[in-house]
Amino acid sequence: MRERLVLSGLTVAALLALASCSDDLGPVVVERFTATLNGANEVPPVTTTATGTATFTLLTGNILTYRLDVAGITGVAAAHIHAPIDPATNTGPVRVTLSGAVGGAFTGTLAEGLAPAVVGISMDSLLVLIRSGNSYANVHTSANPGGEIRGQIVKQ
Repeated sequence: MRERLVLSGLTVAALLALASCSDDLGPVVVERFTATLNGANEVPPVTTTATGTATFTLLTGNILTYRLDVAGITGVAAAHIHAPIDPATNTGPVRVTLSGAVGGAFTGTLAEGLAPAVVGISMDSLLVLIRSGNSYANVHTSANPGGEIRGQIVKQ
């Protein structure tokens, strides 16, 4: 009789454990975007050996993560996402700040994490602009305050 009670108790415990399990694994990747940054893409073009890559991952719930890697850049003032692009000037307003100032020569991951708040428009509007190819990432430096390297954000 005692074995039957223990077995029944274990069965109930197992069923309760299974019932409390969830397949919710957290945020899921919805889309990926990338930008290849160089001086030739700046407006006007900049002569520089600096390069960079920005990767963006959109997760469920409109959570945007990013990573910005650069090589051979000096005197970073800031890095941003700009959108929408004005056809007359081929530039756009800052919508997301990706990095602040980093002095001296730098090669490596300049910044990464969750994208900070979007300025002036909603996250949904920014995502529409990114998906339509109407946004870019760039890195501003003390030598080139308008931007030293830039790349169009495109879907992978």
